[in-house]
Amino acid sequence: MSILKTLNDSGVPVLLGTDSPQIFSVPGFSIHREMQSMIEAGMTPYQVLESGTRTVAVHFGTLDSTGTVAAGKRADLLLLDANPLASVANVQRRTGVMLHGRWLPESEIQRGLDALASTYAAP
Repeated sequence: MSILKTLNDSGVPVLLGTDSPQIFSVPGFSIHREMQSMIEAGMTPYQVLESGTRTVAVHFGTLDSTGTVAAGKRADLLLLDANPLASVANVQRRTGVMLHGRWLPESEIQRGLDALASTYAAP
C-alpha cells in the first residue's frame, strides 16, 4: 500500500476502479473495499473521491462534460445521507442516483438489485 501513497503524493494520477476480473470484484460493490484500501494506504477521502470522478475524466479527456458537477455537464451523481469527506464509507449511504439526468431513488435501486439477486437464488 505504501507504493500507492508514494505514487499519489508524487503527482501520479490514481484512478479508482479495477480492470482485473476477480471472483470478489463485483462492479458496484467491490469499489467500496477499494476506496477503504486507498484510505488505509494514506490517501485522504477527498483524494479517493477525486480518483473516481475528476481524475477519471481527465484521463479519458472528458472533463468538459464529466468528472465534476457544473452546468452543462452530464448529470451522473450520487445523493448521499452523509458526508463522504468525513468517511468514504458514507458513499454507501445513498438516497438515490442521478443517471443521465434521470432520478433513481434508493428504493428503486434496491428493487432492481433484489430482482437481480432472485435470479441467482438457490433452488
